[in-house]
Amino acid sequence: MDYQEKFDSKIRWSDRVVSSSGEWSGNIFDFFFKVATKLTSDIKRPFKLDGIFRVDDTPVHKAVREALVNTLVNADYYGRQGIVIQKYPEKFVFENPGSFRIPLQDAFDGGTSDPRNATILKMFSMIDIGERAGSGIPGIVSVWEENFKSKPLYEQTSNPSRVTTTLDISEYVAIGEESSDNGELQAINEISSDKSSDKSEKSAINLQR
Repeated sequence: MDYQEKFDSKIRWSDRVVSSSGEWSGNIFDFFFKVATKLTSDIKRPFKLDGIFRVDDTPVHKAVREALVNTLVNADYYGRQGIVIQKYPEKFVFENPGSFRIPLQDAFDGGTSDPRNATILKMFSMIDIGERAGSGIPGIVSVWEENFKSKPLYEQTSNPSRVTTTLDISEYVAIGEESSDNGELQAINEISSDKSSDKSEKSAINLQR
């Protein structure tokens, strides 16, 4: 299992978590929590209360975690190349060996579940993570359409058998950059306005003299 953050095109990765490093347990459970935290660290958490308690979870956080669970639950751990999770500035990519065990359209429609590793799914379900009723992919699609105006991309290849899931957030990134530019422009205008105001005040003082 391999997690990579690729924020700089000049280097291979900005951060990496590998199950075979020997620096931690390397098991699926710990890999999930290490990677889920890193994947969702940059997602905004709007202020929301449930009674007197703050709710830090959002549908987007849940959808990203669901995509990660799907990758771990449906991977063929005897297959080639292993699990690779990649985080880019504009997208998340989840890759696992093994193919879909049901037709792709049935997976999109929901209601049908045939996980490759049912015991792993049960483990996650016991801590209230992962959908058991075959509603995982439809839920992710719904959240992505609502929040990012795009659909997740699911690709299935053979030789070796492999499934790749791509969650695009480029529109979110573009909006963030636009907001940043607008903020900088506003700051420049405010500075210019302050300078103009200072000049006006100085002119008024000179006229009084």
